[in-house]
Amino acid sequence: MTTRLVLDEILDPGAARVVVTRDATGRVSEAAFDLAGLPRVDGLLTGRPAVEVPALVERLCGICPAAHHLAGMRALEALAGVTAVPPTAEAVRRLLHAGAVIAIHVVHLVATDPDAALVLRRLAKAAMATAGSPGHFPATAMPGGVVAPAMPDRRDACAALVPEALAVARRVAERALSAPPGSLDGFGGADVALVDDVGRLDLFGSRLRAVADDGTVLIDGAPASDWDSLVAEAEPGSSAPRPYLVALGSRGTYRVGPVAQLRVADVPTPEAAGLQTAWRTGGGGASAARAVIVVHAVETIAGLLGAPALVAGDVSVPLPPSGPGVGVGWVDGARGLLVHRYEVDAAGVIARATILTPTAQNEPWLGEMLRAAAQDRGTDRARLEDAIREADPCLPCSSAPAGAMGLVVDTVEGP
Repeated sequence: MTTRLVLDEILDPGAARVVVTRDATGRVSEAAFDLAGLPRVDGLLTGRPAVEVPALVERLCGICPAAHHLAGMRALEALAGVTAVPPTAEAVRRLLHAGAVIAIHVVHLVATDPDAALVLRRLAKAAMATAGSPGHFPATAMPGGVVAPAMPDRRDACAALVPEALAVARRVAERALSAPPGSLDGFGGADVALVDDVGRLDLFGSRLRAVADDGTVLIDGAPASDWDSLVAEAEPGSSAPRPYLVALGSRGTYRVGPVAQLRVADVPTPEAAGLQTAWRTGGGGASAARAVIVVHAVETIAGLLGAPALVAGDVSVPLPPSGPGVGVGWVDGARGLLVHRYEVDAAGVIARATILTPTAQNEPWLGEMLRAAAQDRGTDRARLEDAIREADPCLPCSSAPAGAMGLVVDTVEGP
């Protein structure tokens, strides 16, 4: 049997397309970021035996592979009824995740502060290598735990990089906090992030918290098993599914990512906690929020490297055979909440896979910022670029230097 592939379009990975809709009076009624270049990858898992997922999941996204790797493992464990992995496995997974968060965030620094980017990237790569993933695609976790504990020599080499990385991360954060936060963000929806059992920010947390714009707590520590009652998609299967908080109906738009993370809960590490207070006081934007989260991730790595469990202990628990059911796994990555939801049939085949990315969840927020930036008849491309960087979609365009984004603006006439 011969398979024929037809390529009818070549997409520029550094490009971004914004569609601005104006009414008969010329007023901007809507602006949307085109996600057609970021198709959903759920279909790559549907119809596959669940046992094949570990070999596939970390390659679903070349930009955030570790987040997909870890969320997918958690979803498989939820299917099997495994609620916790051994302390060593937990520590190694957290080390991988914290390193990946830094590695993604420092991409934004390459053009403006390459020296800082180099220092932080060096720590990120060392942390991921210590966790068993020296290459681009992770090889750390397996269903029920991890492949191996961290090697003491790699741990020690990584620990030697922490003091300089922490000093650099703090300097970058202080500089970002001293800059004007900008005037793009007038989002009126909720903020969603993961927390630990006592409600502190935890990027690898087991509970979800949602806070309204006025500070009202909408969801306080819900487990992943409650996902179907928490969030629904207005347009299931679409690249722009428009997810919403079920409790609020179609009005329940929300955002994820560093801004949401700092708004939802207190950071538990001391250096980042002080910076978070300054960020909240100054009404900081996403750039400063990313910098604060990097400080938190560096501190998290420092704590994990000092934990005895990282290098010794059981690395996995037996994974019981999973019957038909639903499993949900999540992590709060650099760009925000990533959710994997698998439905498996009696034959152990994935009947339906739903992967909700931070980019898809932030699309309504980005749309609001784009509409505000495009209000003037002479569309200001610089402000549109600023809006895209603020929401930080999972595309190369979001880290392009100022003025270098391949931005295409299409204006259409609405009703």
